[in-house]
Amino acid sequence: MLPKNFRPKKNYDLIRLGRNNDGGYLVEKNSIKNSKTLISFGIGNDWSFESHFKSQNNIKIFAYDYSVNNYFWSRQSRDLQYLFNEFFSNKNENYFFAKKISKTGLKYFENISLEISDIFNSLEFNLFGGTKPIFFKIDIEGSEYRILDDLINYHKDIEGLVIEFHNVDLHLEKISKFIDNINLELCHMHANNFENLDKFGIPTTLELTFSKNPTKLNDDLVNFPNFLDQKNSPDYDEIVLKFKN
Repeated sequence: MLPKNFRPKKNYDLIRLGRNNDGGYLVEKNSIKNSKTLISFGIGNDWSFESHFKSQNNIKIFAYDYSVNNYFWSRQSRDLQYLFNEFFSNKNENYFFAKKISKTGLKYFENISLEISDIFNSLEFNLFGGTKPIFFKIDIEGSEYRILDDLINYHKDIEGLVIEFHNVDLHLEKISKFIDNINLELCHMHANNFENLDKFGIPTTLELTFSKNPTKLNDDLVNFPNFLDQKNSPDYDEIVLKFKN
């Protein structure tokens, strides 16, 4: 069972952004409306979340992914490269830096001393109109633990956050402290069914959604999965979350 503070206290006004199954997340609507910039850590070849977010709020997007390098592009089809460049183009007022200046993304994941302040103070962020408050989408395969303190330190600049935690069974206490200290409301939680449960029944990968000023729907007991949730893998059963009293 998950710790008590892992369970959102109320039912909030959520929307699903991104493609079906893996790659989509539930997000609180106010955090979309009130954000001025979207920063995404972890893209790969799926930018459905970013595209859907932009359809809801036409804001600037900054994306960082160390894997989007020359080798990445050598493995992609021409059609995918075309679609990628069409979305992350100046005419759409979106800015994707991982391909053009991939050193930024590479440095972010390889140098644990780099802080989010380096993003905010970067030439790219200021040159292309990055504005606070920020919505963060974070799916960086375990490196999320390196930036939790940064996110807490900059909570005043964050309007919303969706973050995927990996190896949850090894970092349960760190995640619990993050939930208590981020000063944002935990609005939703979903278990990624690509991964297994540990011996105590705790999912090893969890998706968490936070918002600064969420709209409450009601005070009813929150049950999971939400009716908007989708299985990350359609081939496996959804994981039902259980919490301590």
